[in-house]
Amino acid sequence: MKFKMLILSSMLFIAFLAVTALCADWAHQDTQTADQLLSGGETTIITPPPGMAATPALQRKLNANKTSMDWTVPSTLTGGGDSAKSSRDQAESSIADTAADTTSAAQDNTSSKDATPPVTTELPPSQTTSQTTAASLAGSWSFTLNDSVQRDLALTLFQKGSDLFGAGKIREGNNTLDVTVSGSVQKNETAELDITTVSPIALYKLNLNLNGDMATGEYQASSASGESWKGSVEGQKMA
Repeated sequence: MKFKMLILSSMLFIAFLAVTALCADWAHQDTQTADQLLSGGETTIITPPPGMAATPALQRKLNANKTSMDWTVPSTLTGGGDSAKSSRDQAESSIADTAADTTSAAQDNTSSKDATPPVTTELPPSQTTSQTTAASLAGSWSFTLNDSVQRDLALTLFQKGSDLFGAGKIREGNNTLDVTVSGSVQKNETAELDITTVSPIALYKLNLNLNGDMATGEYQASSASGESWKGSVEGQKMA
């Protein structure tokens, strides 16, 4: 089988040579090249690509005359360079400078936003006045209640903010009674005191105007039996 294949291949090769020989232009064999003989005298025109020589031989001559290559990069990239390395170095330097400028601008913008405006501690007169605290009435006080009868009142007051509370004694003639106190002091230098006797039960409501350690004003009184009366009051802080 292999022998038959070899014979067949040889016959096909011989046939190919015969056809080639018949197609060759033997009439002009002295003036034609081997390629022209095989083409049978037919001429094929091949147009080279733009920028290339008409034949490979001419192109090789052109390439042989090129002794150097131009590595200059477009001016829009780095401003030009005479080698690949110098062009790359210029490009990297330009990128680094641009990044530095951008970072500096961002830091300046952040600094301007984070800047703390100056703080003033001065308040308008109206606000300063509103911050006035209530007068302090805490301590020992002595009062005199005057109506048809004179009564002496001794109190010990305690104060929490504007709230007042405490205890004391009231004397009428030869009688002395224990009392409890509640009330409040206002920022406009006034105070209200509710004084309650224990036995007999009576209520004295004092409206006072304050002037340092002095107090003056009026009061209204009511008893558990329904009696009521009013009078004036004077007082002084003892300690």
